[in-house]
Amino acid sequence: EESMKGMMPKMARSIAGKKLPPAPSLRPDKKGKPLTSIMLFYQYVEPAWTPKQHRRALTFVHELGKKNGVTGRGRCSTEGLNCTLTGTAEGVRAFAQGLRDWDSLFDETDFKITDGLEHHKKFKSLTIQKKEELVAYGLPVKAAPSLKDNETKHVEADDYHKMMAEPNTVIIDVRNRYETEIGHFQPPTGGAQFIDPKVRNSHELPKWLGMPETQEKLKGKKVMMYCTGGIRCERFSALMTQLKTENPDFQTEGEFMLRGGIERYVRTFPEGGFWKGKNFLFDKRQEQVPENKPLEETEKEVESKCCVCKRLWGLYRGQFKCSQEDCQVPVIVCPDCRAELETSPKRIQCPLCEEGFKLRDLQAPALHTGKRKADAPEANAPRSKKRALPSKPPSQRLFVGNLPLVIDSSTVRNALGNGVSYIHWIPDRTTGLWYGSAFVQTSSLKEAERIVKEAAAKSFKIGKRKLRINFAPVAENEEWPPSSKELERPTVPVKPVTASDSQ
Repeated sequence: EESMKGMMPKMARSIAGKKLPPAPSLRPDKKGKPLTSIMLFYQYVEPAWTPKQHRRALTFVHELGKKNGVTGRGRCSTEGLNCTLTGTAEGVRAFAQGLRDWDSLFDETDFKITDGLEHHKKFKSLTIQKKEELVAYGLPVKAAPSLKDNETKHVEADDYHKMMAEPNTVIIDVRNRYETEIGHFQPPTGGAQFIDPKVRNSHELPKWLGMPETQEKLKGKKVMMYCTGGIRCERFSALMTQLKTENPDFQTEGEFMLRGGIERYVRTFPEGGFWKGKNFLFDKRQEQVPENKPLEETEKEVESKCCVCKRLWGLYRGQFKCSQEDCQVPVIVCPDCRAELETSPKRIQCPLCEEGFKLRDLQAPALHTGKRKADAPEANAPRSKKRALPSKPPSQRLFVGNLPLVIDSSTVRNALGNGVSYIHWIPDRTTGLWYGSAFVQTSSLKEAERIVKEAAAKSFKIGKRKLRINFAPVAENEEWPPSSKELERPTVPVKPVTASDSQ
């Protein structure tokens, strides 16, 4: 099939629950500066973090970013973490691994990494904002629809592509209208019907979904949805599930979201697939286009126009905004009109304001929160910062995690009591950096069982940190204990590994 031309199956798959991809060896640019990697990810937490856990998360993310030379922007809420980060190929991977080592919840995170970007596309600093929501839907955490109850299926890019050709299907662009203007999916004739909610911001999506005419369009259909990286679909699709539960007349043939969003689809289909135009980005890349598609073809697909002279134009430059006081979304201004506006400013309007279309005055659907799993009594109890480790068969070797980053073997021995014969600090395989985990060999199986039992009953702490302890059976063909001598302290590199160091 022509639309599948050039498809790269490996790029279609999420890395959630898998090893991080190895860092490539990248040569510096012409000015001798290291190339930049960018990493997008989000992770919802349900039940939500307590205020204390939220503060800890903010502190940890800042410290981890500084430690690995990572810059960028992020939102940290009691409902989770959402970031767009830049750094060296090694640095962004070390950050991702650091999150996984800190909390096993991040093993489920789909880290989307792009390597080899020009150095100037790197963020200058790291800013993690404390927010009420990860996506500004205007749904406080206590009222937000439960993700655990969400019936929506996550579909990989190649399967999502095939689904777009199916009849009795709709596909919703869950982004802001100004993003949709420069690029969107265009399903084949006879396939999914494209729906643009025409929202100025995410606050308007629940209002749009609550409209009777919207639900009539979706009723009885397969409902596909997509956004830039996936996060906006998570809570939106959960809202659909809840509205269907509360309204027996509003039923569909199932909901399906694009795992990894447009970002992964465009990398999976470097010749474009069913994507038309450009993917609006909120980082210094500004937009993403199919890598192997001729630029002139992409330009021919542009439907957006300069808001001043109305010529076809597909680039947002100059940070121009709609002059309407209650709108102020980004608008497109071509280079000729840009020069004119900079010398003679005048009122400019976005296409929605010119059309007179607005959703902001509508009411969001009222949600009944009593049925939410996240509102169960146990959800309001303090949540352990770590998920319980999976059970393993008894062994003399133990895994000990969540150790302080400043630690020595004597402190570990004092915490665990008698019976520790050997300690091995576990370094990250990619970077060599240490993130607070160790293997501990005990003098007997009885001692190992004692430590694990006591950890489950009363927990071991070093300082304020609760240690994560479990059996760690030695794998077949694994050398244990190592031939090297025990180190009193974990090895800390003098400086982070960079792309230029690997040449």
